[in-house]
Amino acid sequence: MLALSTEVVGTLVFGGGALLGWAMATAARRQDHKTFVLARAPGLPIRSLSAHDDAWLRGVVHPYGSLLRCPWFGIDCAAFTYRRERKHTITEKDSDGKTRTRTEWRTEQSESEAVAFVLDDGQRIVVDLPAGRNEAMRSTGYDHEWSDVRHSAQVLEPGTEVSVLGVKRDDGTFGPLAEVPLLVTRQLREQRVKSSARSENWLLFFAMFFPFAGLTVGSALLTGAQDLPGWLPAAAIGLLVLVPQWWLLTHNRLVRLRQQVRATQQQIAIELAQRSTLVPNLIEVVKGYAAHEQELLAKLTAIRSGGDVDSRVRGEVAAVAATRSLLLLHERHPDLKSDALYRDLHDRLWAVEEKIAHARSMYNDVVSEWNTRLAQFPSSFVASVSGCKPAALFAAQCEEARPPRLA
Repeated sequence: MLALSTEVVGTLVFGGGALLGWAMATAARRQDHKTFVLARAPGLPIRSLSAHDDAWLRGVVHPYGSLLRCPWFGIDCAAFTYRRERKHTITEKDSDGKTRTRTEWRTEQSESEAVAFVLDDGQRIVVDLPAGRNEAMRSTGYDHEWSDVRHSAQVLEPGTEVSVLGVKRDDGTFGPLAEVPLLVTRQLREQRVKSSARSENWLLFFAMFFPFAGLTVGSALLTGAQDLPGWLPAAAIGLLVLVPQWWLLTHNRLVRLRQQVRATQQQIAIELAQRSTLVPNLIEVVKGYAAHEQELLAKLTAIRSGGDVDSRVRGEVAAVAATRSLLLLHERHPDLKSDALYRDLHDRLWAVEEKIAHARSMYNDVVSEWNTRLAQFPSSFVASVSGCKPAALFAAQCEEARPPRLA
């Protein structure tokens, strides 16, 4: 058997720590983008979805055509993973020549399948489950056929309440599109986003820990350290490698945050443009019912989507107040409820206001993190060297209770 020298082992440990640190940093960068995609999508009812809207839906699973039947357990479901295992007894000798016996379960059969299902929250939409990631399965536990054979499965049954992230596609189904995945989970939207953020934080921790540990242990092996005083210089060397690693991670995080600030600005601009398209149509509908609402109509007519970020921020408080008054106009003029065009435009404007409010909140969250990192030491040092500037919050005073949907 080939014996490796202490120097070779130390070099391998150091290289392994650096490689693992790079892998964790890469994974953290990808996880950060995944978290941003999860957080960017608002929670919406099915009735408010438009084509290409990415959103979180919450509803109950119903069959779409025929259900699957889970092997052995015979459970009707929209998805299952099944496994059949057999117990094996293994006898082996250890290095001292003693005979030892151990048992392990080995998989003899494994299969999984999924079909599309209908999600119901009062309205219905078909969810393309085979194209997505399913985290909503329920375990059946183990069922022993004999003492040495056991069966287990996970299933997604009809009647299960789930949250689904995805996009309404051109064919009317809900599924993955572009960078937005299809994700089915039992967690609420906020819980799933927090879970993703925690994963990112752990990846960042290990991106720092592995290079430190690798360099510390590798240096100790290369210098032949035998006791605590001998390990102290190795630990100091390990700490030194954290400086460039921390700088790189901090700089990359600032770059991603700046990109996210710009992306959320663009999302707000898109939603404001949709609002400015809908409002004139609603004005034409309500004129016949509320001709004397001249002040409100004048405020609505003044709503625009163009201009830079600062001008949009200044105009948003007035625009939000006017659109909310418009969404509640049927309370003063009940005849509007019987107008099909008004109801359709009302629902569409309500959905746009929900998206704007979510995009505004998302933007403010990203900007708050950006400004905090720019102000707090030591990340402020990296920010100043990189020429980063603070960003303005977007009309935080608009976050009031929004009008309910039209019944």
